[in-house]
Amino acid sequence: MNSFEKEFQQIPAEIKQAWSSSFVFVKDSDKFWHFPARQWSDEQIKEYFLNRYQSESHFVTHLNHRVKQLIVVDHPELLVIVPL
Repeated sequence: MNSFEKEFQQIPAEIKQAWSSSFVFVKDSDKFWHFPARQWSDEQIKEYFLNRYQSESHFVTHLNHRVKQLIVVDHPELLVIVPL
């Protein structure tokens, strides 16, 4: 099982139930937070994280979970999920 699968399984059910494609969900250490990103492009989401964390990022799609994961290169402690 890869790292994403392990982290994904640890996300509480109530957070998964709240998923919406209009929001970006972030796990930072043990805390979860989210913000609205209605009609944001992938590039706009990446720009948000570049401005906030001064780090490049890229998306990985996990179709089996119907999410995209944004990997913030210099911040491996972040789990960033964008529901599809």
